[in-house]
Amino acid sequence: MTFRTGRSRPHPLHGTALLATGVALGFWVTGCAAHTGPVSSAPAPRTTTAVNRNLAASTPRTATSGTATTTGLERDIVLAGRHFKARCDGSGPAIVGVADYGRSMDDLGPALRSVAPHARVCVYDRLGVGRSDGAPHEQTFTSMAEDLNGVISGLGLTRPVVVLGDGLGAPIALTWVSRHQQDARAVVLLMPEPPGFRGPGGTLQRLLPAPDPGDLELSNLRRDLDRFNDPALNRESLDPKSWDAYLRTPPTSTPVFDLIGAPALPWPGSVDAQKVNRAWRNAQDRLLKLSSSAHMISIENQSDWPSVIQRTLQRALQS
Repeated sequence: MTFRTGRSRPHPLHGTALLATGVALGFWVTGCAAHTGPVSSAPAPRTTTAVNRNLAASTPRTATSGTATTTGLERDIVLAGRHFKARCDGSGPAIVGVADYGRSMDDLGPALRSVAPHARVCVYDRLGVGRSDGAPHEQTFTSMAEDLNGVISGLGLTRPVVVLGDGLGAPIALTWVSRHQQDARAVVLLMPEPPGFRGPGGTLQRLLPAPDPGDLELSNLRRDLDRFNDPALNRESLDPKSWDAYLRTPPTSTPVFDLIGAPALPWPGSVDAQKVNRAWRNAQDRLLKLSSSAHMISIENQSDWPSVIQRTLQRALQS
């Protein structure tokens, strides 16, 4: 998962799986976030933006050089008086991308379109992100899933559709499927946030060492996690109780493809990285139980992400 803990606080860019795919295929992307895949135990040399550094995906960092977009015209979709910006490109069965935390469709669209050349690829900005309206006081995975459903209808897409969830997009996509199973052809997840790992009562919080004012890295990490769990400081106003609801997501028969990569960036030295990484991996097994037709696909080499995503989307479209 990638996230920015404050509404106006700048953070360096780290790549998600799709963003790394875009770079591998020659795109440049912009953004301000970081992923939450598991990481290694080497001590970190920096003491700022702990979450962005320590919760990074197992895909390479990317540089920024302007904003890349898909070629489709931007659409304005109004749901309950709020404006959502969306864009589609290509023709064929529909794939709808649900971006990671704080990511816009300008980040997601080019890479997704490149690995799905024979589909109608659609992306959108959630409330609080990109050019859509600002986030309301609080949002939940359920409200975001219903926004996704409204965007699908507003774009006039033929159902069922394939939904791709990147990082934090995973619980949104899975919540949507649980409520609209007949409209889902398949779900493809990239380094997804698994049930039970994040949130105030999640495994990650329990596995961190006790607060230590003398450990600046740990203090920064705890502070950023606390900020993320506060809807007033979270960029997308995510209600932290959403993580409890995510744990209670009912299973579905919709095919789910869970793509995960290898560990990447370091936790603070005081954190038992092996234990945290193992917990993250075990939580992926919990995610797989949300579908009677679930498939986990491990990607060992970062350079393999584009081809694996492309093959998986082809399988998903045939579901």
